[in-house]
Amino acid sequence: MATLQKIRDKGTLLVIVIGIALLAFVLGDLLTSGTTLFGRAQDRAFVVNGEVISTKEYADKITEFEEFQKMVSGQTSLDENTSAQIREAVYQQMVRQRLLNNQTKKLGLDVTKEEINDLVHGESISPVLQQLPFFVDPQTGIFSRNALIDFINTINMPSPGPQEQAMVDQYKSLWLFIEDMIRTQRLEEKYISLLSNSVITNDLEAKTTFDLSQKNADIEYAMQSYFTMPDSAVTVTDKEIKAFYDKHKKSFRMEAPLVKISYFTKEVLPSSEDFAEVEAESRTAFNELAATTNPATVVADYSQSPYRDAFVSEYMLTPDQIEFVRSAAINEMYGPSREGNSFQIIKLIDKKVAPDSVHLRMMSIPDASMVGMDSVVTNFVDSIYGQLQAGASFAAVSNSLNPNSNGGDVGWAREIDLVSFGSEMINAAFNAPVGQPVKLTVPGQQLIIQVEERTRPVNKFKLALIDMPVLASEKTSNNIDNELNQFVATSDVGDNFNVLAAEKGYMVLPNITVSANDFTLNQIPGTRQVITWAANEKKTGSVRKFDLTNLRVIARVDQVIPSGTTPLSEVSSNIRMQLTNDKKAEKMIADLEAKNLTSIEAYATAMNTFSDTVRFVNFNTQNITGLGFEPVLNAVSAFAPLNTVVGPLKGNMGVFVTRVANRSEGAESYDAEAQKNSMLNENAYRLQMQSVEVLKEKLGVEDNRYRFF
Repeated sequence: MATLQKIRDKGTLLVIVIGIALLAFVLGDLLTSGTTLFGRAQDRAFVVNGEVISTKEYADKITEFEEFQKMVSGQTSLDENTSAQIREAVYQQMVRQRLLNNQTKKLGLDVTKEEINDLVHGESISPVLQQLPFFVDPQTGIFSRNALIDFINTINMPSPGPQEQAMVDQYKSLWLFIEDMIRTQRLEEKYISLLSNSVITNDLEAKTTFDLSQKNADIEYAMQSYFTMPDSAVTVTDKEIKAFYDKHKKSFRMEAPLVKISYFTKEVLPSSEDFAEVEAESRTAFNELAATTNPATVVADYSQSPYRDAFVSEYMLTPDQIEFVRSAAINEMYGPSREGNSFQIIKLIDKKVAPDSVHLRMMSIPDASMVGMDSVVTNFVDSIYGQLQAGASFAAVSNSLNPNSNGGDVGWAREIDLVSFGSEMINAAFNAPVGQPVKLTVPGQQLIIQVEERTRPVNKFKLALIDMPVLASEKTSNNIDNELNQFVATSDVGDNFNVLAAEKGYMVLPNITVSANDFTLNQIPGTRQVITWAANEKKTGSVRKFDLTNLRVIARVDQVIPSGTTPLSEVSSNIRMQLTNDKKAEKMIADLEAKNLTSIEAYATAMNTFSDTVRFVNFNTQNITGLGFEPVLNAVSAFAPLNTVVGPLKGNMGVFVTRVANRSEGAESYDAEAQKNSMLNENAYRLQMQSVEVLKEKLGVEDNRYRFF
């Protein structure tokens, strides 16, 4: 009881202590997880209509597309340009998909499992499937339903073995990716169809559009280009530029920030010491190659290219090599000679007169993968070989084994093309009788080949070639890096970047403007890192060195312009040019009208130019030969009176004076239904392009990729 009373007496104090302990526990938990919570809030690769797409989600989708591209192309790796295109395509697709889902959900549009099944197995196969190379017949180049069925059967393979399981898993992953493409394409098709059908084409519009498309005109014209009048002839005020900017602000919208960078580059090139070191080593290589009876070993020790145990014709040699081999004796040597940034040594191993190339057919049978099956494979090969010796057609037998083998035809091959098969293959290909099948065994497979024909004999040479490139040594690279590091560390380098660089002999490219999402700086491979740094650098004037493979880039951040509406300062020069041309047009037209001229020739003289003629122009012509997009001439082609001088008229490139010399009617007959369908398709295409931009503006897209990638 005494203890209980003590607790009661201290009750208020205990509540306070427990409260503090709980608060400390909660705060501690928040503090330990605070970084994670903050990180999640900041992890916004982009945002579409309020939906946050994380960097992981974006990166995972890029990986999916890259793996898909590798399978489509048969490549094991992708170059920098392809990766950049995929990255942008993934972004556009993910944005488009979310904007589309927002609209289709409101409209009640969906793609059911039954529709997917019909697009895969029905009469109207999805366009996505028809375009994928997996499902295209290599002989015809068109979609093959059998290839699609084989692919799906592989996915549904019952109880695959360990070796097949990896392939099945890969195909399943690929199929899920393809199914998503089919669903998205079909959903977008429904949405665009709904939009395009909401734009009605009436009978009068259809007939008028058709009639205008049939009126083809030959137009004589003279044009006075805006470039012929100096800009000083007219005045464009800052107030006029501001008024134009305010009126057209929507057209100056940008999704990502603009970055202004000044930079110079320094190549990491080998020094004179590097050249001297490789030259000395090349003399050692020369002596070893001269003394050896096994050139392959010496070539492997010193050259960046392996020894090729094959004869080549003169057509594959450089001029210096040709000059050497034509007069050289067997085992004679040439070099070491400096060829650009490498040293070369040549030894003539042998020479002969023989055909340069052979036309081959070939069948390949893999060796047995299971112990004890060797005899089965051997008997199978012997059986095929026996059929060929008995007179069976090589092409027919090959196609019976593999319908996609093209009769076993591998085309023309030179000795160097067959090196990987070994010397026995080369000897058979260039010495076996034409039309006679030959059996060969090479590592991993057994071959049956047949020579169809050979080219005429030419001079051929077997060479041992040592190519020793001169690369910048670590010492050379360090000297360059030390020099540039000292430059970057200069106290006032940010304020005096251009001056200090000029003093060191570096050529600065000043104030280069790029989008924060551009993949390269002036097409220099590997410079995405420069743009990412500059776009995220908070301090203007910061300078940094970037190490590329054989190049160093030293860059300064001049300015970062946030996304949104482009500032007037960035577009004023383009606006000024447009307004200047508008005023030039007014002045040119007024000056020409004051002359009261009556012929194209007179106008051409006054314009200090010549007349010309464009033919077959109608109201719908998008690109006029030699002139480009000039709507004023489209209007003239349809409505101007024949043989009457019209103008002067304001155009895009200059001021025009025109005359319709001839107008002819097309021979097509009017089909109201076909014309309406054609116009409906045009509307659908336009809406497909424009709807995404409208939805971006209405729903909102925030692109932050430059902060992470």
